[in-house]
Amino acid sequence: MNALLRDAESFLAPVLHPDAIFKTRGQSVIERLASGSPGLLQEGFRNQQDVIIRKALALLLTVHHQLKVSEDAALRNEILYNSGNRRIVDALLDLISLEGIYPNLLPGVGVPIQRRVKSVLRNGTVSRVAEAEDQLDQDLGLLLYIVTELEKIAASSGKGLYSAFIERTLVDLIAARGQLAYEPNINQSIQSYATAFKALLDETPSSTIFPALTSLLHPATPSWLIPHVSRSLSLLPLRSDGVACTISFIASTAPQNIDKNQMTSGIVLSMEVLNRTSKLLSSIPSSMAAEEYFAVLRPQLWALLEEDGTDMQRAAAYIIGNGILGRRIYGTPGKPGWNIFIQPILECLMPKFPLLERSSNCDISIPKGVASTSDDLRLALQRLAALTLLYPNPGLVKRTITPLLLPLWSILCHTYDRKIVNAMHTRISQMIATYFQVSAGADDLIRLSDQLLWDGGDQYEFITNSFGSVEIRGRSYDSSQADKSGLVDQINVRVELFIGLLKDGASGADATTLFLHVMQKWLLSTRSEQVRPIIGSGADSRLDPMQQLIYAKITQEILNRNKDDIAAHPDSIFTIIHQVLLFFINDDREGKITQGNPQQLSVTSMSSIVKSDGVREAPSLDHEEPAEIVSISIGLLNALLSSMDAKLEQSTISILGTLRESLSTLVQHKALPHSLIISATSTSTLISTILLLPTSSLLDTHTLSPHASALSIQATALQNLTSPLPPIRAEGLASLTSLIASSSPVLDIPSTTILLSSLLQDDEEFVYLAAIKALAELARRHPRTVIRMLVTRYTDKEEDGLLDVRLRIGEALQKIITAVGPALTGEAATLLGDSLTSLASRRGRRPKAADLKRKGKLVEETDKKEAQEAWGGDVPQLGANEVEDEETARIADVLSDWEDQDGEEDVRIRTSALSILGVAIENNIAGLDSTFLSGSIDLAIAILRIETRPEKAILRRAAALLLMSVVRALDKAEEEGQPLWFEFVEEGLGEVSEVLGYLRDMEMDEIVKGHEGEVIEGLARWRAKKLLGMNDERDGSIRFGLDGGLKGLDVNLDRNDRPRPKIEEIE
Repeated sequence: MNALLRDAESFLAPVLHPDAIFKTRGQSVIERLASGSPGLLQEGFRNQQDVIIRKALALLLTVHHQLKVSEDAALRNEILYNSGNRRIVDALLDLISLEGIYPNLLPGVGVPIQRRVKSVLRNGTVSRVAEAEDQLDQDLGLLLYIVTELEKIAASSGKGLYSAFIERTLVDLIAARGQLAYEPNINQSIQSYATAFKALLDETPSSTIFPALTSLLHPATPSWLIPHVSRSLSLLPLRSDGVACTISFIASTAPQNIDKNQMTSGIVLSMEVLNRTSKLLSSIPSSMAAEEYFAVLRPQLWALLEEDGTDMQRAAAYIIGNGILGRRIYGTPGKPGWNIFIQPILECLMPKFPLLERSSNCDISIPKGVASTSDDLRLALQRLAALTLLYPNPGLVKRTITPLLLPLWSILCHTYDRKIVNAMHTRISQMIATYFQVSAGADDLIRLSDQLLWDGGDQYEFITNSFGSVEIRGRSYDSSQADKSGLVDQINVRVELFIGLLKDGASGADATTLFLHVMQKWLLSTRSEQVRPIIGSGADSRLDPMQQLIYAKITQEILNRNKDDIAAHPDSIFTIIHQVLLFFINDDREGKITQGNPQQLSVTSMSSIVKSDGVREAPSLDHEEPAEIVSISIGLLNALLSSMDAKLEQSTISILGTLRESLSTLVQHKALPHSLIISATSTSTLISTILLLPTSSLLDTHTLSPHASALSIQATALQNLTSPLPPIRAEGLASLTSLIASSSPVLDIPSTTILLSSLLQDDEEFVYLAAIKALAELARRHPRTVIRMLVTRYTDKEEDGLLDVRLRIGEALQKIITAVGPALTGEAATLLGDSLTSLASRRGRRPKAADLKRKGKLVEETDKKEAQEAWGGDVPQLGANEVEDEETARIADVLSDWEDQDGEEDVRIRTSALSILGVAIENNIAGLDSTFLSGSIDLAIAILRIETRPEKAILRRAAALLLMSVVRALDKAEEEGQPLWFEFVEEGLGEVSEVLGYLRDMEMDEIVKGHEGEVIEGLARWRAKKLLGMNDERDGSIRFGLDGGLKGLDVNLDRNDRPRPKIEEIE
C-alpha cells in the first residue's frame, strides 16, 4: 500500500510540490503531469489528457481495491486520516473531476466551480468548464470511462475510499451521469444511461444524496436536466429514511441561531424549517396519486411521531397536522390524508363489528374477541396526542376529537376510576382540555354532559387486562342489564373529572350555556310538556334518575365555580327560576305537594336510588323535596342579584317584576319551611329595591356596562395564563397587553405588575419575552409604580428570588427604561439610581445566602468525609475523563467566584445592574440629576480600580461600558442642544481621563482595556467640542463660546460693520 501511495505521489509531484510547479510555470495541469512522466504520450493535449486521467483512475482504483479487501483498521485510518496520505487521495479525486469530468460537461451541468470543494492541487488549480462552442470537442468516451470507473467506488458501500469519494467527487459523478443520460444530442442508448443514473442515485445514502442533488439545481442548470433532478429529489422522501433525512437536510441549511443546549436531536427546528419541510413533504409527486404517496410516508411519519419529546416528533406532528391534514384537499373526512392518517385512529378507538369489516389501513393484527388491544390504544392515543397537542390547530382538533370525544372520555374515566394515572390518562386529559379550549363549543359540552356515563354503548366496552392496560373488547351482555352497584360513586368521579376539564379548557360563555342546559334538565325534567325550552330541544319527559342526578351535580359545581360568568347572562336563568316557582305554586293549589309525587326528584331523594346491595328502587318523595328545589332556585336568584351590574336591560326588568310577583305569592304557602319563607321575602324586597332605582326605567334596551367587555377579556386572559400550554399562555399575555395599551380601567396596576413579573419565571422564551413587552407597555402609562415594584424584586432584599428570575427582571427594566424614555425623572429615577448603585457596588449584602452556603459546604464536607472513611481513602471518580474534569473544574471555579462570596451579591447581578444604569443614562441624561450621574461615574471607576481579579472581568467590562454610556449621552445631549441641569468641572473630567489611563495600563483583560481606551478618546472629543463650541450652532461654525456681548466690553462677533481697530498713543 505504501508503494502504491508513493507511486501516486511521484505521479502528482508536478502539481503538488512547489519546486516542480515553479519550474513548469505557465503550463497546464495536464502538461505538467505529462512532463513529469516521460513514458506517457506527448502527441497532443487531447491524448495527454486521456492518458493522464486514465493513469490517475488506475492509481485511485488500485488504492481503493487494496484498502477495500484489507481488514486492517489501522491501515484504513492511515490512508483516510493521515494528512499526507489523504492529500494524495484528494489530489487524485480532484484531478479526475477538474481535468477529466468538468471539461467534458456542458455549461450549467454540475456544481459551479466556485462552490465546489476547494482543490488540494497547488495554486488552487481549476479546470476550464466546456463552453458552448466547445461542445463538439467533448471527449464523451473519456467521460463515460471516468463515470464507469468511479461507479465502482460509489458501489462499495462504505468500504475503501468511499468516504473520501463521497465528500469530494460524488456530485461530479452524478452530474456526469445525468448529462450522459439526458443530454439531447448524445447518440447513445438513452434508456440504459437513464437506468444507470437512477441506479447511482438509488445506491447513494439519503443523507448524502440530498445535498448532492440540491447543489445541481442553480440558475445555470440546463432545462433538459432540471426535471430529472427535481423528480429525483421529490421521490427521496419515499425512501425508508427519506422523511427524517429531509427534515435534517432542511434544518441543516437554515440559519443556526438557537442555543445548542436547547436542541434534543442535534437539529434546529425553527418555524421556518417546519414550514419549508411541511410544504415540501405535502407536495405530491406528479407521478403518484395522493393516497399512494401518503401511504408510503405514513410508516416513517408514525415512527417519528412515536419518539416522545424529540424534535423529530415535533416535526412529524407539524408535517401531518399542518402540511397534510391542514389542507382542505387532503385533510377533511374522506380525503386521502384523512383516510391514511386519521381513519386508522378512528377505527381503533371506535371499532365496528364484525371485526372483518375494519379498514385495510389499520395494519395491526387483532386477536379474536378483542376489538383494539392495549398496544393499539397506546399507539393510537400517542399519535393523536402528538397531532393535537404539539401544535394545536383549532380546525384539526375539532375534526379529530369531535367524533372521538365519547371514547376518549370513557377511557379517561376508566383509568381514573382504577387509579391508572399513566401517560395514556395524561394524554387524554390534555387532549380533551385542549379541545374544550380551542375548538369545542357549547353544543359539544352539552353532548358530553348528556352522555357522561357512556362506556362503549351496546357494541363494546373498555376493560383492564391482566397486565393492567386498557383494551377494547366486544360487549358480551346487554348494557341495560349491567350491575348498578357503585353507580353513584361512578357519577361522582365522572362529574369531578368533567368539571375539572371545564375549568381547564371551556370558556365562561360556553360554561354558562351548559349551565342553563343542565339546570333546565334538572329542575324541569318532569315538566317537559309544559316548559318552553331555553337551551336545545328541552328536557325529556322521562329522564333516567341517574342522568338527572348528573345534571344536579353539574349544576351545583358550575354554580360554585362560574358564578360571575353566569351572572353576566341572567335573563335565561331568571326564566328557569320563574318556571320552577310557577310549577310549585300551581302544584300547591292543586294539592299535589301534600300528596307527594313519585316522579318528582331532588338531590335528597336521589341518594337512596341505589342501595348498597345494588337493588334499584323507585325514588321516594316527601313533602320537603319540592321545597328543596325552590330553595335552590331562590339561592341561585340571590347569588345572581348580588353579582349583577347596577344597569339593567328592559327585558331583565320585566322578568324581575314577574319574579317579584311569584315570590310574593310563594311566601303565602304555609307548608314551606320558615327559613325558605324568610329567604323568599328578602329576595322579593331586594328585587323591589332594584326596580325602584332611578336608572332602571331610563335605560335604553341596548345599554351595556362600559367595562363588561374589558372584564371578560381580562378574565379570559387570566384563565389562559394558568394553562400548561405555552401558546395559550402567550395568547393570554397578548390579550392582557391589549388591555394595557387601551388604558382599560379594569386593570389594577400593582396586581398586574406582580402578575407580569411572576411570568418572567416561565420556561418558554416567547412567553417571558411577551411578559417583558407587556411590562414595558404598562410602564409607559405608570412608570413610577412599575419601576418601583420591579426594582424591589430586582434588589431582592428578602433574599428569596432566584438568580435567573432577577436577571430577567433586569432585562425587563432595560426594556422599560428604553420605553419610558424622557419620563424617567424624579422619584422613579432617584429610586432606580440608588437601588442599582447599591446593588452594583459591594454594599449589597446577602447574609441569608451566605449562611445557607456555609451550611451547604459543611454538609458537603461531612458527606465527603464519611465517604472517604467508608472507602478507606479518596473516593474514585468512575468513568471520569481527566481533560473533561479539568475543564469542568475550571468552569465550576469561575461560577463559584461569580456567586455569593462572604455575603456579597452575585457578580452577574452586579454586572446586570451596571448595564441598566448605562441604559438609563444613555436614554435620558437630561432628566437625571447630578448625584445620579456622579455616583454612577464614581461607582464605575471604583469597580475598575478595586475589582481586579480575573473572574471579575465581566464586572469591569460592564463598568467601562457604563462610562462609555455616560460619554455617549453627554455627546448626544451636546449635539442635540439638550439643556442639562448640571455641569462637569473641567478638572474633574481630566482627572477621570488620567485615572482611566492609569487603570488601562494596569488592566490585564484586553476587552476592558479596549473599552477604557474608547472612553478616554470619547471624553477627549467631548471636551474639545465643549471647549470650541462646535455644536452651539447648527451651521457648524466655531464660536469659541463668545455668543452675545462680554461684560465691560463692547464686543459683538455678529456685526460685519464694526470699526477697524485703531492704535493711539497716550501719555
